Amino acid sequence: MGEAEAANGRPVARVLLDSALPQLDHLFDYAVPGELAGELRVGQRVRVPFRSRDRKSFGYVIGFAEHSDFGGELAPVADIVTPVPQLTPEVWRLARAVADRAGGSAGDILRLAIPTRQVRIEKQHAAGTADDPGAHDRPYAPAQEEARLAELLAEGERLALTASHGPIRLETGEWVGSWAEQLARAALAVHAGGRSAIVVVPDYRDLDQVRDALAARGHAGIVRVDSRQSNAERYAGFLRALDPVPRIVLGNRSAVYAPAHRLGAILMWDDGDPVLAEPLTPYVHARDAALVRAEQSGAGLLFSAHSRSAEVERLVMLGYVKAQVNPPRRTRVLHADASVVPDAFAGRVPEFAARAIREGLRHGPVLVQVATPGYAPVAVCGECGDLARCGACAGPIGFRTAARGACRWCGEFATDWRCPTCGGRHLEQRGTGSERTAEQFERQFAGTRVLLSDGEHPRERVDARPALVVATRGAEPLAAGGYRTVVLLDVERLLGIETLRAGEDCLRWWENAAALAAPDGVCVIASGGGPVVRAFATGRADEWLRSELRDRHALRYPPSVRVASVTGGPVEVERALATLDGLPGVDHLGPAPLPPGGRAGTPPGLVRAIVRFDYGHGAEVARRLRGALVADAAGSSSRTRGKQPGRARPEALRLRFDDRGVFDS
Repeated sequence: MGEAEAANGRPVARVLLDSALPQLDHLFDYAVPGELAGELRVGQRVRVPFRSRDRKSFGYVIGFAEHSDFGGELAPVADIVTPVPQLTPEVWRLARAVADRAGGSAGDILRLAIPTRQVRIEKQHAAGTADDPGAHDRPYAPAQEEARLAELLAEGERLALTASHGPIRLETGEWVGSWAEQLARAALAVHAGGRSAIVVVPDYRDLDQVRDALAARGHAGIVRVDSRQSNAERYAGFLRALDPVPRIVLGNRSAVYAPAHRLGAILMWDDGDPVLAEPLTPYVHARDAALVRAEQSGAGLLFSAHSRSAEVERLVMLGYVKAQVNPPRRTRVLHADASVVPDAFAGRVPEFAARAIREGLRHGPVLVQVATPGYAPVAVCGECGDLARCGACAGPIGFRTAARGACRWCGEFATDWRCPTCGGRHLEQRGTGSERTAEQFERQFAGTRVLLSDGEHPRERVDARPALVVATRGAEPLAAGGYRTVVLLDVERLLGIETLRAGEDCLRWWENAAALAAPDGVCVIASGGGPVVRAFATGRADEWLRSELRDRHALRYPPSVRVASVTGGPVEVERALATLDGLPGVDHLGPAPLPPGGRAGTPPGLVRAIVRFDYGHGAEVARRLRGALVADAAGSSSRTRGKQPGRARPEALRLRFDDRGVFDS
């Protein structure tokens, strides 16, 4: 580990408290006691008194000073929790910047960045007895193309690459997507130049593919950041990342906050995947954190995907990110019947698609992508036909299995359901989910091996034997050698999802599915028409996306502008909005009442306003709304002081910046 800054005789330590309270999100001054003067370092986790000498709080040492602006006597730092400087100056600057950008607290970012301390692992690392998975890594000599890419990243370039379709067989015999091999080679080229690389991917299946690609080229010594790791594994990797040695850090969205010695590049796969949006406050997307970190550190930045997100396409249009010139290898795409008018197909699986499935099964596995998991996504009253809703949360009822209906929001079984319109008690199934589709294919293609992959039945990989694989979007397994045929069902249903990003999401789902085909395989669109389908069929998604961005710019929808949702009681929300008065480039929609219940269990009486603002005014909007949040929280504390602690007030102000689902129905 590098040598962290010491007190060097300076008597004041500046500490960030580890607290979720927004009014405590600033530095507090503490005296450096004589017995700790030689040991205290910037970045260490410490215990300090708070509000009284007997009450202790945890925090991080951010710096030291000669004097304090505090007029009274400073309380001393109580003790050092760990001698390891867990918080590097680079990660602190990143946490502060992204928290400020999102109107949040830096401590919430640090909880994502710094794993729970494990004393045994820390002692092993300090003694040099911890396992080093990279002890036998082979030196890597990048090819000319990789070396040029590494040079661009070393110069701080920001790049967008469209990944080629198709799987690749590694020297180890494992199959991975072409994108994973390309990303691994880029990371190795950066590392060969004496720099660290951070590789961020959406989930564990993506992570495993990049890991396999790195291992096949002789690099097993990665630092892995994975929610499936044990606390000990996570902390061991974190300590290795703190070492003054260039590493390849590979992980999910929180990997973007990992310490990295001489960071050379951040590489991100499929930034349009919603999994990369942090679900915990302050809800910072990994893409935004990567952009901030690259800007602060001068590191290169690479966005790779089969289909660009609207956010990255906007940056390409602005010239902030450079797009690749050479077109990638792409699966051949066919429409089930291009000679008929859109939506004129007689059935869900037209004959052309059925023939393509049969032909594909002669040579290997076939993938069928469907819209929804379960058996039947929708249930209606068998008497009057009204949509069936849950009595507990008013969510839609569907059938996860053939026999039992349940709420799709809260999971409550519909055993005693009664229709509020007619009093009927019989539920009828509507629509076809993944399980029902698999059941139908078993009848239609008797004797064929039918496999299911969805959220409840996940599969990472399938072999090269003939099989019909039914998978929901995003749950498609990787096939050895690739699928002979990929069939896209439920096109109209996916395009009809009531979200601002329906077209953009469809392009990403379809491109990712088509990319799983064998080099000589085909992708068949079973039905549907319109500009999004044409863009996918012709490989001109970037043209459609640019047109979409022009429309969003005219209507002031993200990402042409930034947005922030302001939620709380009517008085609290109006008070927050008033702080934005007179700020140019800012408008808001609402406030409008939020329906109680629902997927999030919203309490009654809340309202929400959606603030839209230009990027240039983002810092000021965040500062003002954050000020309103702190004032609301401080007022709440004063009103409840001395009372029994409990849950937060339902009407308390809540902020969420850049929420991708804020305009969804």
